[in-house]
Amino acid sequence: MEDIKIDKIIRSRRRTLALIVTADATLVVRAPLRVSLKYINNFVLKKQNWIKAKQQQVNENGGPVRSKEFIDGESFLYLGEIYRLKIEDCDRIELSQSLLFPKRYLLDAKGKMIEWYKDMARETIKARADIYSRSTGWEYKTIKITSAQTRWGSCSPKGSINFPWRLVMAPINAIDYVVVHELAHIHEKNHSARFWNKVETVLPDYKQRELWLKENRKFLNL
Repeated sequence: MEDIKIDKIIRSRRRTLALIVTADATLVVRAPLRVSLKYINNFVLKKQNWIKAKQQQVNENGGPVRSKEFIDGESFLYLGEIYRLKIEDCDRIELSQSLLFPKRYLLDAKGKMIEWYKDMARETIKARADIYSRSTGWEYKTIKITSAQTRWGSCSPKGSINFPWRLVMAPINAIDYVVVHELAHIHEKNHSARFWNKVETVLPDYKQRELWLKENRKFLNL
């Protein structure tokens, strides 16, 4: 285990082990509650080639993106477009040619910006989900906007679909891919050939949309 460092272990009621290489090349292990550390270490050792390849890929792509400083002129993404931050004596965050940001929010700038992104995500993603739900007949129960970092969406066994707020930073065509992906899971719970056929029927170019998300993941955050 000399070459592979486990940066974080998250235990839950899950049944299997999962390895995640984050945007800053750290290794996170998701594990069942009672699995021993020895078992986890052996599992990581067996997967060391995959882990090293993923970490190398992250580093070759420039490593982690620097955290936002919330200063005038700083760039922020919304629906795939770049907006420059403009700090003003205004009442709320607003989009114009710039992204207007109230001076009074600076004490909790990141928190306030996340709140704004969540509001925008809730409005935009629900609208897109409603469009595709009507056209496909894949009806969902509820939509929830989350702070998930490792997945673009999820679907519960009862048909509730969840999306991270940061997805609203992506272009509409990428958002639509994630929406259709999760709607398809309402009827197909795994990634079988039948599942992907459903996705492709709605979005024939889904692979390109998926690739955009993979290549730009690290930019879609604060």
